[in-house]
Amino acid sequence: MGNDPILLAGSLLRYNDVHFLPAGKDIPPRKFEVPNVTLHPAFGSYGILKKVASSAKGDYYKTLWSKAVEIPTWIGSCNFDSQFEEVLEAFSSTKFGGMRVTRSGEEALLTLGEVVGLISERRLSTHMLTDDVCSIPSAIAGDQPIIEAIKKMISDNIRRLFVQGGKGRFISDRTIIEYMFSPRRLEIARDHPEEWINGDVSELPTKVPGRCKTGDLDEAAKAMGKAPDDCLTTDEWMVISRWDLVVKPWRARKLTAE
Repeated sequence: MGNDPILLAGSLLRYNDVHFLPAGKDIPPRKFEVPNVTLHPAFGSYGILKKVASSAKGDYYKTLWSKAVEIPTWIGSCNFDSQFEEVLEAFSSTKFGGMRVTRSGEEALLTLGEVVGLISERRLSTHMLTDDVCSIPSAIAGDQPIIEAIKKMISDNIRRLFVQGGKGRFISDRTIIEYMFSPRRLEIARDHPEEWINGDVSELPTKVPGRCKTGDLDEAAKAMGKAPDDCLTTDEWMVISRWDLVVKPWRARKLTAE
């Protein structure tokens, strides 16, 4: 995967949230300011969006054929027998909802989704309310260019935007990746690369958020969908993400084992 072009690696991200990259001479180890967090390079949608946001239209062809190792996303890494606190520390410090777990030469991806599952099963509990963690939804007009949506996600460090007038639907980094690497858009990138991501937000696939009642956050965990970019909206139309369900309670020291 490391030496594969973004063209191929990005297409695979339509079906997976992140790919591990091979650490080594192509990607030197990175030291992190949190001593207890070990890092590993990965390839994810946010890396692509950052690359595109910083590229001129005339460079899109070059961008598509650049190597995945050139835009690593650094995620946490731990052993299978590591303490669970290390996992939560990695999520919080890297601001990435996935980490690499290794055992006997094998590796797997552990995500916030698995932790949300523990909360919904009552193996973990937050004892917090939705009002404690929810946030005002970020929005964008449907007639805005897609590149502006990408830039807004990067500048605000968010992964979803609700479409104004879109009946409560949202776009995310994943829906943008689905659009960019669809067969039709790749045909355009081949013939007219400068037009690769031309278009408005209204052309992107959108998603419907889950719904949860204002109140018990443990109950909200049961309503969270399975996809990495899924989210919930409350009775007051505030937004709750997987990050809100896990990292915010942990930072507040209110995520406990039942």
